[in-house]
Amino acid sequence: MDCPKCYDQFKNHILEGKLYHKCHGCGSLWFDKGELSQIMQAKDWFKIDSKHEEASTKIDRSSLLCPRDKETLHTLEYEHETGIKINVCPECQGLWLDAGEVQAIHKISETWLEKIKEIIEEELTAVELFLIKIGPSLPK
Repeated sequence: MDCPKCYDQFKNHILEGKLYHKCHGCGSLWFDKGELSQIMQAKDWFKIDSKHEEASTKIDRSSLLCPRDKETLHTLEYEHETGIKINVCPECQGLWLDAGEVQAIHKISETWLEKIKEIIEEELTAVELFLIKIGPSLPK
């Protein structure tokens, strides 16, 4: 399978029994439908991505073709205002990421989890204060 960016070959790799495809030339990644969610179940899934020195974010995305079926890839922003653009094939629903984008998605996920933890801690504190306040009025 040829990379839509540099036209080098994708190599099959396996992480904890889960398949993914990495371009030997530019370090980008290709995931067939469902492969990224399977890879993300592995503890160190984000380590499959290494920012390649020759990788460039300045590319006309509309010229990229799916390495599976040669359909034009659609470019989507991963999450509002992150700057991360992912490329999806409308036909086979495969997903293509530039080198470094898996790491960036992982960092966003970590930040999101930290925010959730903070919210939960605030809610638990509020519940504890409420219970302390109404404690004396509870029947014994």
